[in-house]
Amino acid sequence: MSPATAVARRSPASRRGPARSAKKRPFRLIQNTKALGSRRLGEIIAISILVVSLFAIVVGHSMLAQGQLRLGNLSTELAKEQSIHSTTVLKVAGLETPARVSSEAGSLHLVQPTQILQLPSAPLDAPLPTLKITPDPKKP
Repeated sequence: MSPATAVARRSPASRRGPARSAKKRPFRLIQNTKALGSRRLGEIIAISILVVSLFAIVVGHSMLAQGQLRLGNLSTELAKEQSIHSTTVLKVAGLETPARVSSEAGSLHLVQPTQILQLPSAPLDAPLPTLKITPDPKKP
């Protein structure tokens, strides 16, 4: 191929070149690639957010289930301890009765009381009313 033929072949293409380039828009491919890349980046970010949020929901549900299991175990343990406390309170109340204390004192050879008196219980959280004290008129 001679240089003259090459020029001849190029010359018709160079005449149609600017008209074709305006119609084809050769830079459009580059713009689409950028738009496509940013669109894919947006899709990747949206999918990542979706996956992370689903993972967070699964973790939250597992923590909730573990908390409920622990709460169930604690309530069972609390019921056991309350029953033990109730039986202990009943045992102590039986040991504190005046008749039992008197019989225990007799077995230790202590002096038996002449009178056994059960005092009423008073709540400890409420204050007792103040007592009015009057002087004894028999004493000078």
